[in-house]
Amino acid sequence: MIVDIIPETKTVNGSGVFNYKVPEELIDDIKTGSIVMMPFGKRRIRGVVAKVQSSRFKVQNENLKLKNIEKIQEKFRISESYIEIAKWISEYYLCSLGEAISLFLPPDIRNPRKLKTFCCKLSASKKLNPLTTDQKIIFEKLAENLQTKKKKPACRQARPALIYGVTGSGKTEIYLHLAKKTIEMGKSVILLVPEIVLTPQNIERFEEIFSQEVVLMHSGLSKSEKYYCYRSFSSGKKKIIVGPRSALLVPNENIGLIIIDEEQEESYKQEQNPRYDAVTLAEKIAEKVDAQLVTGTATPRIETFYKAKNGQYDLLTLSGRYNLLTLPATEVVDLRDEIKRENYSPISERLQLGLADVLKKKEQALLFLNRRGMSTFISCRDCGFVLNCDCCEIPMIYHLGQTGNYLVCHHCEKKGTVPLKCPKCGSFRIKYFGSGVEKIELEIARLFPKARIKRVDAKVLKNHSDYKKFYQDFKNRKFDIVIGTQILAKGFDIPGVSLVGIVSADVGLHMPYFRAAEKIFRLITQVSGRSGRRAKPGQTIIQTYWPNSSAIKFAAKHDFVGFYNEEIKKRLSKNYPPKAHVIRVLSEHRIQSTAREHIEKLASELTKHHLDFIGPGACFFQRLNNRYRYQIIIKVKEIPDKNISLLFSQFSSLVWDVDALNLL
Repeated sequence: MIVDIIPETKTVNGSGVFNYKVPEELIDDIKTGSIVMMPFGKRRIRGVVAKVQSSRFKVQNENLKLKNIEKIQEKFRISESYIEIAKWISEYYLCSLGEAISLFLPPDIRNPRKLKTFCCKLSASKKLNPLTTDQKIIFEKLAENLQTKKKKPACRQARPALIYGVTGSGKTEIYLHLAKKTIEMGKSVILLVPEIVLTPQNIERFEEIFSQEVVLMHSGLSKSEKYYCYRSFSSGKKKIIVGPRSALLVPNENIGLIIIDEEQEESYKQEQNPRYDAVTLAEKIAEKVDAQLVTGTATPRIETFYKAKNGQYDLLTLSGRYNLLTLPATEVVDLRDEIKRENYSPISERLQLGLADVLKKKEQALLFLNRRGMSTFISCRDCGFVLNCDCCEIPMIYHLGQTGNYLVCHHCEKKGTVPLKCPKCGSFRIKYFGSGVEKIELEIARLFPKARIKRVDAKVLKNHSDYKKFYQDFKNRKFDIVIGTQILAKGFDIPGVSLVGIVSADVGLHMPYFRAAEKIFRLITQVSGRSGRRAKPGQTIIQTYWPNSSAIKFAAKHDFVGFYNEEIKKRLSKNYPPKAHVIRVLSEHRIQSTAREHIEKLASELTKHHLDFIGPGACFFQRLNNRYRYQIIIKVKEIPDKNISLLFSQFSSLVWDVDALNLL
């Protein structure tokens, strides 16, 4: 017997499918989708049987001696639906078929064991909260889709749905009711969250309601734990899998519902091959297994909202906050006026008054600045020299440490000492420019010496345990003022927070990136939504030097639709998504001329094929980790595109990122 096998590895040429012989003792057990161990070159690797050939099949090269597969490694198989999805990933995201199929394979461990301590110890399941009138309308619409799929799966393919609702509007309650309905129908549920550590409340609610039906999948698990998650959900033993984008990759033919919470988050895009986007991939999986896809957010991607406005998604709107709560009142402070008043503190007079009022009322405040460290760069006042990272050619960031202050590169993590004098001219006139959260922490301590202050960023909250402890401490009012980066923008609901202060809304606003305004609008909206989530009305104070920018202007009014209407005109006029797909092609090399030469050759070929592209040119971060970087941005109307596929096969050594989010 001869079988076609997709090896779990990158292959450069050909279809990515290889012929192997099946030993007599395995013939009865081998099936399409079987996961096997096989020799491949000098290695032993896993592969997936793509097809079992008929007895009449003959290999093209009769002189070629076929190798035998060694054993069938797993009891469960990859279904034909998921093999087809892998082929689509390979074509769409420009990667080998082996890389694509590897996404759906279980962790490779020799002795998988059931883990006694892995499942959460939960009390009896709690009851669902009743839905509001608006929530009920949305639930009934989606429940009808689920019921239709059950009765006549082949007759009607329901569209994906976007639940668009302001922060605190109660999207999670709809998710819970839909999950319950799906399980009652005998189907399974996938809930994707941006990051497990940043969305504790959603996960807690699912565990409370569904108890032992839930399995959590995330990067912090061991291989054995991941294997247990995979096996539990794939087999149907667990009905709900919750996790980041990796939870989508556990094959299950019985999926009835896929939920993507906070669908706008960039963490749904993988930055290594295969560079898939979980939202786009979820659309394909839902289509193949006939599941209902539901996405939810207060700040949809421009592309997703465009699809909803044009009938590719059902647009379902929650207009107000849950339990009739009001959105926080927002005030914009023009920092140019602070300079005129000779207030050189990073905290405006208005924000200082707001914080004083919060402390007086024994409430809580949150200050947001999307910049780690003490100062953003160090420069010599005499010669202008800026201290850059030797490996990355970007400024070293000044940090405070318990054992001494230091410099660090936020890209390669290289550390250095703080210079006493300029390395170039020897001057002692060294100046620390810019503000990070560490400087804000010191300033707040100076302004409010009796306040209980906590700074949180990636350096402080290193894992799930750190985040959970911080979350409980903040909820239990152990801190009056919390200062942090974008880690504060997502996922938590603190009843005592009545004031949010955005120290600088301008960070990242002027980056050379067509999504810059969208990203700033999203961050401001999300952070602002952390206040006033209980009976007390909330307030947000936004500090900026550019109060008239569209992102800040519309975010202050909680007006996504207004921002979208202005932003979509710019996108369509410039042939950016959603009008076209963007493919970033990156050339990296330790020798600068070599990196540039490779990208220039591709540019020449793109011109011959009359393709629309920007570049070639140096990346915004021209050198990272001692590698020079050049790029081209290609715009194409449809993917897959035969010309792009051809060029990818010729220039596969370059990095190809379809629907790229990172263009810097």
